[in-house]
Amino acid sequence: MPESDFIKPIAPEDGHYAGNVYLLTSGKTFSAAASFAWTFAECNIGTIIGEETGGMSVCYGDKLWYHLSVSDLECGISFKRFWYLNADEDYSWSNARYSGTGLHGS
Repeated sequence: MPESDFIKPIAPEDGHYAGNVYLLTSGKTFSAAASFAWTFAECNIGTIIGEETGGMSVCYGDKLWYHLSVSDLECGISFKRFWYLNADEDYSWSNARYSGTGLHGS
């Protein structure tokens, strides 16, 4: 991608926010929101306040759906594997190391 296609950061005089950033999480934070919380923590964007998120750091998603004609059941099979930023293969719960009020902050 040519550098001319990059989005330039907003300058302070144009309204760039330079204050503290907080992310609220709970045990009901799953899917893309849990992935966002993981990335927020890994990139030291701000402070996470709340509970451990749900989900896993390595997971499967995007399903192909099938209809089973004999049983008349619908079933889905995942065909993609997703890794959170800097996740490893141990399949640990996604934000266990970031759980609790303000345990991770910039």
